[in-house]
Amino acid sequence: MESSTDAVPQNMFTCHLCGLSTPFTYYGQKPPNTRAIVLLEECFVTKDPFSPDRERFLILGSNCSLCHITVCVGTESGFGGCQEKATYPSA
Repeated sequence: MESSTDAVPQNMFTCHLCGLSTPFTYYGQKPPNTRAIVLLEECFVTKDPFSPDRERFLILGSNCSLCHITVCVGTESGFGGCQEKATYPSA
């Protein structure tokens, strides 16, 4: 009899800023089981658990292009891990 600790380890996505941690199924620009979708950035992706459609997926987050930390797409983290440090010209 196998114990539950012998489970296959999953790839885990963890946001450096907010601490969100969840398994992901793919990292890259072309999620599996999609036809003509290419993401602009390499992202952590998981299958949409709320949809029976195999082509549906959720983008969890990505690596910051400036400092390379892993950040989620949440409202507190956003894709810009360095956005607090960035200065933008006023319009």
